[in-house]
Amino acid sequence: MPNDPSDRAGHGGGANGASALRVHPIDMIVAAVVIVICALLYWRTFSFDEVPSSLAQNVQPATFPRLVLICTMLFALVLPFEHHRKLPRGIDLDAERSEALPGITWATMAALLLFVAALPTLGALPALVLIALLLPLLWGERRWMVLIPYVLIFPISVLFLFAEVLEVTFPRGLTGGIFY
Repeated sequence: MPNDPSDRAGHGGGANGASALRVHPIDMIVAAVVIVICALLYWRTFSFDEVPSSLAQNVQPATFPRLVLICTMLFALVLPFEHHRKLPRGIDLDAERSEALPGITWATMAALLLFVAALPTLGALPALVLIALLLPLLWGERRWMVLIPYVLIFPISVLFLFAEVLEVTFPRGLTGGIFY
């Protein structure tokens, strides 16, 4: 059959019609790129300064980034085999990927990059308030009775969790110590 999903690249069938465990070639490349980037960033963590044990707050500065990078690499190892779970359910990843990303995706990425760039200058609370307001508006949210409490409660909750509970310091920016 010309449209048989098992004939597509990376979707081969084995003897007696059983699906062979093959990797998806495009996903293999993506996974390899992600793993190389993570490995380089992991190597970079060895240049982080060591903090004296009395000031380390139970973990060294490099510990959390290393854990995130290890988890990301583990997820990347699974990526080339994702099609084995999707294809039997009638989901063809190649067909879904042939469509261009919607403009809202690019706008969201740009907004988040601007947030990261503005964070040191504005400070954590103003930057979080701005992104909490901008993203829902960008995505089409117009219910102000929902949006206003979210814009007020979410940034304060995030700051409280990280600054007070986890004792993580954020850039104070232009606001200095006014808010926290």
